Amino acid sequence: MGKLDGKNVIITGAAGGMGRVACQVFCAEGAHVPGGDLDATAGKELEGELAGKKFTFTQVDLASSDSIRAFIGTASRHFPYVDVLYNTAGITLGKPILETEEDEWDRIERVNSRSLFLLTKGIAPMMSGRRGSIINVSSIGGVVAFDNMAAYGASKAAAAHFSKCAAVELAPGIRVNAICPGVADTAMPRNFVKELANKDEIFDAWNREHLVGRLGRPEEVVSLLFQPGYFSSSQSRSSAETPASGFHHTVGR
Repeated sequence: MGKLDGKNVIITGAAGGMGRVACQVFCAEGAHVPGGDLDATAGKELEGELAGKKFTFTQVDLASSDSIRAFIGTASRHFPYVDVLYNTAGITLGKPILETEEDEWDRIERVNSRSLFLLTKGIAPMMSGRRGSIINVSSIGGVVAFDNMAAYGASKAAAAHFSKCAAVELAPGIRVNAICPGVADTAMPRNFVKELANKDEIFDAWNREHLVGRLGRPEEVVSLLFQPGYFSSSQSRSSAETPASGFHHTVGR
């Protein structure tokens, strides 16, 4: 018997670093997992990897309202109810404010922030009577200011605060929480620095800025969801803004 037998868990960013691990773990615990991601190739590969498990993949562009509505519609046709919505999808941008273009700002806000509003609005009614849980992945970058990360930081700060507002409005029937990890060792930060001449120095600096002396691991973030009485449990609390324990950033000037 898994901890989530009979539960339906929607995961966005399913083909990415943290999302992929989440799909694997939630499936291993017995959940039905409809996963969504922009990367259809990686999503289908994950679907093949999880063959025999209760996983289905649907392509979704979280920058598009129409695509999000179609994704919600697909989920509602296949699942009469939803127990957990885990929003782990996100994109990043590293640019000075004065060099950031308006369309760049808009896209990162649509994916990292507005999509949470649209998904919550569409999925929350499917949690009626289930004591559902919505978990949004924010970032320590939404709490602490970093150079050249204004667009990303603002979008993740919005994600964290939206989670608090949603928790107030949707209580007590639905719990809403935000997780604020430091830098996790996934494809996103590696792709972010891969073209930079000083990429090794950047990674060394990231390692030093985490209290455990290294980047976080996706499975450490996902494991937080399964702590006794925590987010995936029907006994969990609501409206927490939680740094992923063990690799919180420290920043000094």
